[in-house]
Amino acid sequence: MLFNPKDPKTWGCFRPLIIAHDVGRSRDRSTAVIGGLAAFDPNLIGIQEAHEFPQGLYGSARASALATIDRRYESEGLIVADLSNDPTYAEVLHETFGPRVIGLQISRHGDGTNFERRPVKHSAMLVYTVGRSYLLDSFRSLLQSGQVRIVDDRQPDALMSS
Repeated sequence: MLFNPKDPKTWGCFRPLIIAHDVGRSRDRSTAVIGGLAAFDPNLIGIQEAHEFPQGLYGSARASALATIDRRYESEGLIVADLSNDPTYAEVLHETFGPRVIGLQISRHGDGTNFERRPVKHSAMLVYTVGRSYLLDSFRSLLQSGQVRIVDDRQPDALMSS
């Protein structure tokens, strides 16, 4: 596949590779979005793919599904997980992935610069607070400025594979 700066599937690698883990509740599904900073341009963010997990996965079963995806990327990615609805999931994630996990607490307020150290087995995990509006506005701004690239849009199912 030829290199195309507009298509993250052709980039070869991300520096760092990031797996964003949106943790679903009882009525929706959890997802893993894989991407990161472009190795050739650190101001460019690529989203290579996304995986939607089966509905009804909780705790270690959800972490196990995430680990399957993580292994496809040689278990080297930074995992950023939404812990807003289940703070106890931090313990399971830390047990599964170790110190590569960073938590997010999505709330009404926050710009992602404040964090707390949440105790997890024999260690602590950093959990950053970010406001939902701030998060969405930042993402929209990055999209509008062309700093975020998503896999070739001619493939509508390219992002959602299970």
